[in-house]
Amino acid sequence: MRICLWVIASMGVACTSEAPFTSGPADAGQSSGTVVGRFAQSETLTEEDVSREAARLPPALREQFETPSGRREFARSLIDKRLLVLEAQRRKLTEDPEIRRQVRELEERLVVQALLAQEEAAAGRPSEQELRAWFTAHRDELLRPEQVRLGRVLVSVGSKASEVERNRARRKAEALAARLRRGEPLAQVAKESDGPERMQGGELGLVTRGGGQESSLEQAAFALERPGAVSPVVAVREGFAVIQLIERKPPRVPAFEEVAAEVEGRLAPTRKRQMFDALLSRLRQQGGVELVESRRAP
Repeated sequence: MRICLWVIASMGVACTSEAPFTSGPADAGQSSGTVVGRFAQSETLTEEDVSREAARLPPALREQFETPSGRREFARSLIDKRLLVLEAQRRKLTEDPEIRRQVRELEERLVVQALLAQEEAAAGRPSEQELRAWFTAHRDELLRPEQVRLGRVLVSVGSKASEVERNRARRKAEALAARLRRGEPLAQVAKESDGPERMQGGELGLVTRGGGQESSLEQAAFALERPGAVSPVVAVREGFAVIQLIERKPPRVPAFEEVAAEVEGRLAPTRKRQMFDALLSRLRQQGGVELVESRRAP
């Protein structure tokens, strides 16, 4: 297998099929400075170089290079990239004005990013007072919608079931619903359910209004008003279900302590913007910025 990952990703060049790279004794437990490849007479590639570049890969892609053969393949890709760079330098392409301009622009972006990261670190995390102030001002945004805790008994029906089979399943679901209405415990009735909730005594869990549940199930669930109430038989994707209301939770704004982490995350963009504006204002003042009006010919 020949995968020139770096070359493909950063230069768009197809790979050739060459003999696999061999790193010799360095394959087994090298130190960070261990040489794993030599090229162009005096150039070397170290284990530290390979590890640094591998760490920049997306996790899914990185896994491909964790085996000894994959790591050798990745090392070969890095050497290929260096050979291309050396050839470009030999041809004095690094002196091209357009390339030098792009390098300067890249350097500017990187150092500005580093500067902003430094300023953000110096600002530290927001105080509890700041967080509580944001929480108070944005309470409506933190409103939790109405929820219901449900029990369910399901009689499954295959997608290719005949009308006779569907009618039989509906009658079974109606019989199970009648048992619930007579007061038989949900856990007992759920033993005859075909759904996974039978393993939790029939409890389906919390359902949020507008939370993406199947519309027929959600409609039946929120129509129930008091704990213990049982719905009519409801047609769902899996077949026929009977819903029992266990608990109803009205809409509410959670306590600050419940959402402190969420509040900090929502406040972060505002603090970054404020930090950026303050930094620019300070630099403009220190730099004596003055915009000169251009004079246009009449």
